[in-house]
This record gives sequence, C-alpha cells and structure tokens, in this order.
Amino acid sequence: MTDYKAPNYWLGYRSGFVRRGLPGEVLRRLTAGRPTYRQMERMGVALSRSAAASIVPMAVDVALRGPGKLPRIAATGLLVASPLTCTLLLHDVGRYDGVGVLVLALLSTGRFAWLRLPLPASAVLIAGAVSVAVASEEFLLAVLAPTVVAAVHLLSRHHQLTRDQGLQLLGGVLVPGVVVAGASLLTPVPADALTTARAEALRAGARPAGPTGDALAALNRGFVENLAYFRLFGPTPVVMSFALWGGFYFLTARLLEKLLSAGAGSWYSSLVAAHAFVGAALSVAGVDFRRWWGLALAGLMSAVVLTDASPVGDPVGTAAFGGALALAVAGVLPRDLKVYPWGRLRVERALPLTG
Repeated sequence: MTDYKAPNYWLGYRSGFVRRGLPGEVLRRLTAGRPTYRQMERMGVALSRSAAASIVPMAVDVALRGPGKLPRIAATGLLVASPLTCTLLLHDVGRYDGVGVLVLALLSTGRFAWLRLPLPASAVLIAGAVSVAVASEEFLLAVLAPTVVAAVHLLSRHHQLTRDQGLQLLGGVLVPGVVVAGASLLTPVPADALTTARAEALRAGARPAGPTGDALAALNRGFVENLAYFRLFGPTPVVMSFALWGGFYFLTARLLEKLLSAGAGSWYSSLVAAHAFVGAALSVAGVDFRRWWGLALAGLMSAVVLTDASPVGDPVGTAAFGGALALAVAGVLPRDLKVYPWGRLRVERALPLTG
C-alpha cells in the first residue's frame, strides 16, 4: 500500500456524506471505529487480490465465445496476461478501482445468479452494486454504464419486457448511481472529515503526504486542478504513456475480435469504441493512464459476455494466434510500470496542498 492511497481508508461518513468514503466507512465499522494500519493493509490487499482473481473467470467467459479450443485458450491467455488486467490490480494495491472490477464481474459472470431472481430483486441487486462502486469512486459510473446497459437488455429479454419497460428498468437501475455520482461531484468534502481522517491515519502509522499530496488532498481538486496535475510530468512521458496503454487496449481488442471470430460486426466495434471513449476521457481528467485503460478493458470484457451475438464463423488465422502470443509476452515486460507517466516528477510545479 503506497503512502498516497493509505489515508483514504480512514475517511468515512462521520461528517456527513463524503465522496469515496464508503470503503473507509466499512473498515471503520468492522474495526469498531479504530482501524490499525495492518487492518487497512489487509483490506486493501484483499480488495486487489479479489479483483485480480475475478478477471480470470471473466476472461474464460469471454473466451468461450471463440470458435474452438485453441482460440479459446489463446483469448484467455491474452486477457489474463495483459498488463491492463491482473498484474495492474496486483501492482497498484488498494485502489478502489478493484470495487468497479468486482461489480463488472458480478454483472457478467454472475449473470446466472441474478437472472434467476425475481425481476425486482435483480434490479435492486444491480442498482445496489452500481451504487456501491460509485460511492467508492464516482467516475466508475462511466466505466460501468455500458455493462449495465447490456445487463438490463439481457434481463429485459429474459423477462420478456417491452421496449418501454426495458428503458424504465434501465433508468431505475442507473438513477441511484447517478445520484451518488452527482452528490460526490457537487458536494464539497467537509474540511473536518479530511482533518480527522489524516490525523487518524498518521496515528495508525501512515506517513505524511509528500509534495504532491495524498488521496485525501485529491478529493478537493476540481476538473481544472486535475488538468494542472499534468504539469508534474514532461510532455514526452505523457504522450508515450497514453500511446502505450491505449495501444495495449486497442491491440488486445483487435486480436480478441479475431480470436472470437467476431468478424466486422458493428456490435463489437461499438463496444470497443464506447470503452475507448471512457478510457480516453478519464485520461484527460487525470494522469493515471494505465488505470483508465485497464478499467476500459475490464469493461469491454464484461460487456462482451453480456452481448448476445454469435460469431460469424470465419476461421481464426495463424496471424491472430501469433499476435496474441506476442502481445501476451510483451505484456509481461511493463507489468511493474507505474500507473502514471514515468520520469522525474517536477514537484516544484505541484499545486499548493489543501485539505
């Protein structure tokens, strides 16, 4: 657990609603109000490991749409070995991104469970899962939205709903998450909530914030201030990081299309484009490129699982197998790279710390 992320786990709802305060509130209640550093670490590690583990059944589920045993094995290996999936979650320990990945897994590989429930129970389960993710990180709403649309479409077909009923169901499922996200973005974080959380974190053994601040300080940043965070990095590392992680996403998506024999179907291209838009938009709003493209790939995997589209039956060429193997091997090399651009941090350009 890095010093940047650790203090967030002492944030909760004691001062009223606080964006991203749900995991800290859960930890506080589990530990009778005084979590130790070790307990915080265990929760963060458990979250990251669980999210990484959930990638494997998602990858297998995606690969089962392939036209044969060998394409399925190749697709599974490609997705699991990607630096945007398991290794990212295990390397960047304790990020609340893991909550979003777990919800994606619940919506996709967990569909056999929630499809068997009565319609109201399924709707409440999906809405609750989305709200939990958004209460952990408000931007996860954008990551989850395409998968939620696919899940509601599947649920509507399963219960033979009309188009209007399906749209009403979609609205009912998304509204709670939208409300939480809106409250997170529009409600200022109380200063005493940050002060209390930081003091308790320091008491438990967390180190003081560095010159660029910690996760608590980030809660006070608006969009313009997030853009100013780019000043900490040189233009070359920023461009190279965007190209590297965006490139991994698009290459993986393209090879996956070939391995699944999805052909030129617009359904797959639309999913790739939708999640690429999310990854690119979040990259503009922040500088942790690897995280955003990793969430985009996880979202693509879950949406593919929920999309009822059959392969066109085209044979999988040798080039697709070779490309998948090459990309899987190449993905091992950057597995330990940081989520943000590499190079020297120009801390002299950091904004003054607040909160």
